[in-house]
Amino acid sequence: MGREIGFVGAGLMGRGMARNLIRKGHSVRIYNRTRSKAEEVAQLGGRVVGSAADAAEGAEVVVTMLADPAAVYQVVEGPKGILTSIQPGTVVIDSSTVSPVTTKRVAEGLAARKAHLLDAPVFGSKGDAEKGELGFIVGGDRGVFDSVQDVFQCMGKTFYVGGSGMGAYAKLVVNHIIAVTLQAMNEGMLLAAKAGVDADVMLTIIQSSRARSGIIEMKAPQILKGDFTAFFPLRLMDKDMGLVLDAAHSLKVLMPTAALVKEIYSACMASGMAEDDFSSTIRLFEKMTKVEVRSQGKN
Repeated sequence: MGREIGFVGAGLMGRGMARNLIRKGHSVRIYNRTRSKAEEVAQLGGRVVGSAADAAEGAEVVVTMLADPAAVYQVVEGPKGILTSIQPGTVVIDSSTVSPVTTKRVAEGLAARKAHLLDAPVFGSKGDAEKGELGFIVGGDRGVFDSVQDVFQCMGKTFYVGGSGMGAYAKLVVNHIIAVTLQAMNEGMLLAAKAGVDADVMLTIIQSSRARSGIIEMKAPQILKGDFTAFFPLRLMDKDMGLVLDAAHSLKVLMPTAALVKEIYSACMASGMAEDDFSSTIRLFEKMTKVEVRSQGKN
């Protein structure tokens, strides 16, 4: 038997997540600020509703996939938010990448209405979302987590990391390492290009060595083509690096590399690159060094 599920946030990743819930036989009510995106998803059989409150009303599970803490607060606490209609026992799965502070506040608001929060940010691409192969890093009550495994299984695999907020912390660690690794590759590839090393050869060397990385494997081919179409917009990684630093400051953890990378993202944002893929930080350095890292098509 399918569940009654509310889904809020049919954007880049959310649309694939919602589609998979529909494909698996769940009754899904979809809300998105831009209604046309919700309607696109609903073509598979979901129903578009006019507010987050409508999505949550009567739902067993509510899944949210939103851009930032402000969007989460609006959807949960706003005049037509989830808290105005949610029923006791409902489980909210928040797959947004937000701060642990945001997670705690939302969890407390839901608990006051005898509902539950699982912070479950994701890793993977929009392609993984469409295929139901995302990774969910989950924090919250273990019993609540176990009770909605069937919902998670429609969208991907899970990694339970502990109590409320632990999912948010773990996801920030993942994004920090991704951002720093890719920036290191961008700078190294620029040094190689400036020295005259062929970019294709250099990439092969990197991926044949201990420097090999999944994010390099994913992003380097597009960089070498000069294609910065957004799979993950730079503005979102800029936001995430800010959240990393906020978490580091709150726990008194020294993260100087994160601070430097955040400055690079801020400079790229100021240069009008917000909607480009986050790999496009290399363009800022290409302008400074007057060299481009591009494939010569020899290999």
